[in-house]
Amino acid sequence: MVTGIVVVLIFIVIAALMIAKKLPTVLALPLMAILIGFAAGLPLKGEEGILTNVIPQGALKLSGTYVAILFSCWLSRILYRTGVSATIIKKAAEFGGDKPFIVSLLLCAASVFLFTVLYGTGAVAMVGAIVLPIMLSVGVPPLTACNAFLAAMTAGYVINPANIAALTNITGVAQSDLYLTAGILTAFSCVFCVGILWWGFRKKGKKYAFSAEISNDNDDEEIETVKGFRGFLACMTPVVVVLVMLIFKLDAIVVFMIGILWLMLMTFKGNWSKYCSMIVQSCYEGFKEGAPTVSLLFGIGMLISAMTAPTTQAAIQPFMEAITPTSAVALILFVCLLSPGGLYRGPFNIMGLGAGLAVSMLAVNAVPVLALSAAFYAAFRWPTQSCPTSTQVVWAANFVGYDPTTAAMKVFWPNWIVTALSVIVVVLIYI
Repeated sequence: MVTGIVVVLIFIVIAALMIAKKLPTVLALPLMAILIGFAAGLPLKGEEGILTNVIPQGALKLSGTYVAILFSCWLSRILYRTGVSATIIKKAAEFGGDKPFIVSLLLCAASVFLFTVLYGTGAVAMVGAIVLPIMLSVGVPPLTACNAFLAAMTAGYVINPANIAALTNITGVAQSDLYLTAGILTAFSCVFCVGILWWGFRKKGKKYAFSAEISNDNDDEEIETVKGFRGFLACMTPVVVVLVMLIFKLDAIVVFMIGILWLMLMTFKGNWSKYCSMIVQSCYEGFKEGAPTVSLLFGIGMLISAMTAPTTQAAIQPFMEAITPTSAVALILFVCLLSPGGLYRGPFNIMGLGAGLAVSMLAVNAVPVLALSAAFYAAFRWPTQSCPTSTQVVWAANFVGYDPTTAAMKVFWPNWIVTALSVIVVVLIYI
């Protein structure tokens, strides 16, 4: 019991340092893994050693996940450079005509569609730099535009093969077992997005504003829209990727490779040498954009290795048995009440400190693994959309002229309600 309390104190101290911006997440997670290893009595060397297992093996533990994320970012860059992303967004804006609410809905729908395969802050910036100025120009209030776009991004993200692979590699469940949960969370996020837009127009009406200046790192004149039947098939790349994932149940890496090959087949024209150079350059740029997430996964893997070591599990088991819910009602209350702890990479963010909590609760085996995994995924939706420390939130908020905390707190209570509802639904399905 004492070891369990010490581990919790380590969680709290590290989380406090992260919230106070005294310690970045990329350093906090490995540090936490090492401290928990010492607290649990792990040796420096040996089969469970901190220097021989927790650090080196932990850094590789989620290798399948971060390779999938890097391939997703590669696909994101190709979609951008070939003009497919811009085509999808511009067509959505054209279909909306002169009706601001309809334009906004279609732009958000296009964003959902794209983020089923796009990944990373770079992808958010690429899509947002087109979507947000259009929304602002038709009179969507800045904070409404920001939060609606982030909700749409999240709706696509939760069914993105890369995110599903991340969760399943942490919890050990099969990817196909979480497709239903992903679909439910996408539906909740879409409803939330529509609600944000409806409420923003109802309360504030049209409010014309200017977005932040768009970086000119990429020459927009080189980006052309795709046309013709092959162009249409290129725009269907997200559909192809998701259908391959759902029908054939392939690994996320394979799914994204198929997406890349499909996109190359549908967009190649002109000089093959020049086209290959673009593909290679997209790979380099995509891997660079995926690096921040990958760096977190190194630390998450170390944390999982430290928490799942038999010595650690034996030491903290009495404490985990005392706090882990054993029924559907208890699990729902536990996750719903504490889900704000997912903010600031806290203990309910599966892509942060929550990785350690999740694997420890799973080891107790008090509730079905699928129910617990689905509940953590439902809680993950909130920080993905509205955590002030998430890079996509920081970028979108700054783009419309607000600080990320203001943007996140604007939808704090609605997010809590939607999270609670989604947790209730997925837990009752799986338990």
